Amino acid sequence: MSGLTITDLYKSFGAHPVLAGLNMAAPAGSFTAILGSSGSGKTTLLRILAGFERPDRGTVMIGERIVEADNHHVRPEQRHIGYVPQEGSLFPHLTVEANIGFGLPRKQRRQRVVELLDLVGLAGLERRYPHQLSGGQQQRVALARALAVRPEIVLLDEPFASLDTHLRVSVREEVKTILRKAGTTSVLVTHDQDEALSLADLVAVLRDGAIAQYATPHDIYTAPVDDELARFIGDANLIPGTLDGSFVDTPLGRLPARWHGDPPARPCAVTVLLRPEQILVHTGQANGGLGGMIADAGYHGHDTVIHIETDPTRHGQPLVARTPADVKLKPGAQVTISVHGPVHVWPRPSREAASDGKAADRAVPLASGGKPG
Repeated sequence: MSGLTITDLYKSFGAHPVLAGLNMAAPAGSFTAILGSSGSGKTTLLRILAGFERPDRGTVMIGERIVEADNHHVRPEQRHIGYVPQEGSLFPHLTVEANIGFGLPRKQRRQRVVELLDLVGLAGLERRYPHQLSGGQQQRVALARALAVRPEIVLLDEPFASLDTHLRVSVREEVKTILRKAGTTSVLVTHDQDEALSLADLVAVLRDGAIAQYATPHDIYTAPVDDELARFIGDANLIPGTLDGSFVDTPLGRLPARWHGDPPARPCAVTVLLRPEQILVHTGQANGGLGGMIADAGYHGHDTVIHIETDPTRHGQPLVARTPADVKLKPGAQVTISVHGPVHVWPRPSREAASDGKAADRAVPLASGGKPG
């Protein structure tokens, strides 16, 4: 197995910069998801890794081999990679076994195809043509073809985007299992947050041409590096507070806090991240916590997403909370909310903090980001 190292990668198209000093190191045998919005440069990055596109400058290494540098370019077919495009791109006139074995020497073809058919769960379908397969089966054939040459790296370019919603979850779990069994270092590009968080060992969030954060799915979600990334990953309620040691004072009470880097030496103004599942909703009026009213509720089967308006003098957006599906809360119901901690915080810029005043002495606005549901 080989790891992947990207150093100081730049790429522009005309006057439009796409990648701007991107750095990343994927450990050997790991599954990394590169997550970014549409137009963030995900596919451009993958094409550079595959050798289909050349960067303006920077270095790409597979294991100990330099495959891309300022004066060095290894052709795609010599990089020992497997590539799975969005649509699978199977040859329609070839059978399953012929598609899988297309890039293999004739002497190795039969045995390797049998191994891969078993690995991807398609044994017995080797004589079928692509049009005789389901969308999920076609993607497994495309993955088997990518694995046929025993690549050091497998690159996946949003391979589940064309699948129906009900099929997407099951197919991506199958692909995850197949890649685990193969033990190959894998890199997936996607704009789907659920896909990135549920599949990958590590998630690299691509923003402004660089990696904003590269961490485990748990750390990306619970400890994002800033409020912009918090809004991008899932639903985020952002409220101001005052950090004092290991705790933060907020309108929802005094909560245990965590942050990136060394703790501040003195109390300071911070922005507090509350994920919807951290907000506990109590019916009626309760001692402690913050009072509010249900503005809206959306049933999603596995849970209910509710929007809670707090004291109108706070001039904030409704808080977004998730409750078990069997909890029935109708618009207009009075509730009290508290928080299951700890909460993640970031220091607020001094100018913003000064204009807000002290959190404990004012009506604190509550803000939410992200999309419910």
